[in-house]
Amino acid sequence: MDYANRRRIKIWGTAKIVDDDPELLARLQDNDYDGVPEQALVFIVSAWDVNCPQHIPQLFDQEQVGNMMAPLQARIADLEAQLQIGG
Repeated sequence: MDYANRRRIKIWGTAKIVDDDPELLARLQDNDYDGVPEQALVFIVSAWDVNCPQHIPQLFDQEQVGNMMAPLQARIADLEAQLQIGG
């Protein structure tokens, strides 16, 4: 889900857990991480679709809201300072 941009992709298919394929598990190994894969979740995608954004609420996390508000708060502080000087 991408709530900020109101995007979602639906995926239909099946999934299976693979724990007996050493070659696959070796390909999943992250050289920058000490852990060793024990299982893989393999998806077989049969269809996918991009949803219409009409019914997806636009949501932002706290950091995104803070970034959007910072210029506004700075402008308010500037205007309040101008009022103090002129008042």
